[in-house]
Amino acid sequence: MKAIKYCYLDDEKQWLGYLSNFPEHWAQGDTFEALQLSLYRLNFDLMLLEALRKVF
Repeated sequence: MKAIKYCYLDDEKQWLGYLSNFPEHWAQGDTFEALQLSLYRLNFDLMLLEALRKVF
């Protein structure tokens, strides 16, 4: 599994973060673990979209 680089901050109510390669796409989570999962899913979706654009 490839490491994913991301930036995050802890708001008082939730965790917010974005992927270093896609700073315009943010994710959130109630816990740090939930944020990591959201960022992982976001990375998967964006990489899939990027791969599909190359094919079509």
